[in-house]
Formats: sequence, structure tokens, C-alpha cells
Amino acid sequence: MPGASVESVVALAKQLSPELAAAVLDADAAAHRVGAAGVLADPTVTLQAWDVNGRGVGQRWIGAEQEFKLWGKLDLERGVAEADADAARHQSRAADTDLIARVKTAYAQYGAAHRAIDLSLGLKRRLDEILALLRLRYGASSVDQQEVIKAEIEAATAEAEVARRQGEAKSASARLNALIGRGSQELLAMPRGFRPLKTKLTLAGVQELARVANPALAATSAQVRAATGTKELTDLNYYPNVTVGANFVQRPTGDNSGMFMLGFKVPLQYEAKDAEQRAASSRLGAAQMRYDAIRIRLDGDVAEAWFGLEAVRKAIRIVEQRQLIPARLSVETARSGFAAGAADLATSLEAERRLRAIELEILKLKVEEQARYAELERLAGGSL
Repeated sequence: MPGASVESVVALAKQLSPELAAAVLDADAAAHRVGAAGVLADPTVTLQAWDVNGRGVGQRWIGAEQEFKLWGKLDLERGVAEADADAARHQSRAADTDLIARVKTAYAQYGAAHRAIDLSLGLKRRLDEILALLRLRYGASSVDQQEVIKAEIEAATAEAEVARRQGEAKSASARLNALIGRGSQELLAMPRGFRPLKTKLTLAGVQELARVANPALAATSAQVRAATGTKELTDLNYYPNVTVGANFVQRPTGDNSGMFMLGFKVPLQYEAKDAEQRAASSRLGAAQMRYDAIRIRLDGDVAEAWFGLEAVRKAIRIVEQRQLIPARLSVETARSGFAAGAADLATSLEAERRLRAIELEILKLKVEEQARYAELERLAGGSL
């Protein structure tokens, strides 16, 4: 059953996601279009009857015509189709990396939701223990009844918190299943925890990797190549294609003969061709500007995700070292004092709530760390 590890849900998402399947089919269609580009058009076969009158058909002409694209037009058309296929392939890979990043983030939320249930259950058990101890003391007339009532309210609040966390876990499971491509109520295995992340990464290294491997940037580069080829094709519109033909002439009397034909279109509509050339130039310029914009934005996005990741990791270290350790010590002291009757209920409850709040804050920060790291991997074009 998937769900125990992030690798299991990522592998299943690659198999089942209709979003990813659609991107793969688009890339496959573009790849097949390459075979239809840069080839000659089908020849034209003609059958003609001449000098048709009451005495029959005077001549029969059987011929064929073929248009030839010269000046390297076929190679340019094939190059444009190949560039379009590359762009579609990179866009498919972009969809893949985007899906994987979202699945990894959703899995972190799924794991955190189950860990939050464990923390809430731990607090509930502790409050139930305090309540049982107070009831025992109340029966011996050693505590005021108001403390028992207060403990009962705290225990009920903790029970409600457990129910809320369980609902959040179900929501996280439904969200993860939807990303994978499964039904919202399909079962998932219990998560084993957050996936391990690399710590020895440099901003310059990730930025360099993103410039080389980011699929969105690669797709835009392919679009620039396609626009360049289209611009060169429009430049060649001033050079006409050539049509070559031949006819076999069959006569009822006399010798049969043949005819040959060579034709081309005269490029008189210069204004239309100039307009096509200007449009192609504008499209090429736009593609180049989009490439530059994505390249510049990519560096900024990587830096933003990087500094966000570093900030979250520093926050985790601070909370774990300067808040979690003292909070645990405070809880141990409060529990010992309350069991011995040396500490009041309010002190014990406050220590328990403070510890759980800190643990939940660390859990939230670790989910953000996982999400930031997944975003870095998406920008870099794959696992780091």
C-alpha cells in the first residue's frame, strides 16, 4: 500500500496521474509531427481527353506533376518541427517535476497530520491522568472541586483537539490521493516520517543546475529555435517553389508523344510577404525576450526558495535548542511536583500545553522545510 514513504506515492503518481499522462501524450503528438514535416507534397496525377467529338476521343493525356521546395525549405520545416517537439517534451517534463513537487509537499502535510494526532493523543492521555489523580484526591477531600471541573474541561478540549487533528489527517489523505490520481477515500499506509533532505547545498550550485536542467527554461529555448526557423522560412518566401510535370500523349492515329512542364509562382505579393516576415521577426523577438525573462526570474526564484529554506532551518534549530529542551524540563518538573502535591494544577496544565504548542510549531516548520526543498527541486528540474 502506498503512503509509507514519499517514493511510493511519487511512483504511483507517475503511473496514475491523468495530468501527467496528458502532457506525455502532447509530447508524443509533437514528436510524431516531425515525421510529417520537411517532406514533399503528394504528386498530382492527371487524366485528360482532347479533341472529344462525335467520332470519339482524339487524344488521351496521362501525366503527373510534382512541386519541389528548393532553397533548403524542407530542412527548415523539419528543424521547426523538431524544435516544437523538443519544446513539448520539456513541457511534459515540467509537468512531471511540478507534479512531483506538489506530491512531496502534500506527503509532508499528510505525515505531519498523523504526527499531530500522536501529539494530541499524548496530551489527552496526560490530561486524563491528571483528571484521575484529581478525582482520587477529591475523594479524599484534599483538593477543591473547581480544580476537578477545570481538569475535566481541559480533558474535553484535548479530546476535541484529537478529533480535529483526525479530520485534518483525512483531508490531507484525500488531497494526496487526488494528486496521485486515485479516489479520495482510497487507503494510504501510515507515513514513516519526513523524507531526509540534503543539507550541504550551495545557492550558486542550485542556480547553475537550474539554468541547465530547468524544463521551463529548456522549453522556451526550443521555442526560440522554432521561431528562428520560422523566420528563415518567411525570408525564403521570396524564392518560389518549382513544379515539374510530364504527360504521355496517346493518339488514335500517328505516333504517341510526350510533354514536359516546368512552372513556378511569380512572387508579386511583396506586401503580404513583407508582413509575414515582420510578424515572424516579432515572434522571434518575443520568444527571445520570454527566454531572457524566464532565465532572470529563475535565478530569483531559486534564491527566494533557498533563503526561505535556510531561514526555516535556522528557526527549527532555534526552537529545538532554546524552546523544546526547556519546555520538556518544565513538564518533567511540573509532573513531579504535581504528583507530590507541591505544584498546583494551573502550573502543570500550562507546562503541558506549552510543550505541545512548541512540538506542533516544530512540526509546522518541518512541513515548510519540506515544501521549500520540493520547490527548489522543481526549479532545478529534478532531485537535488
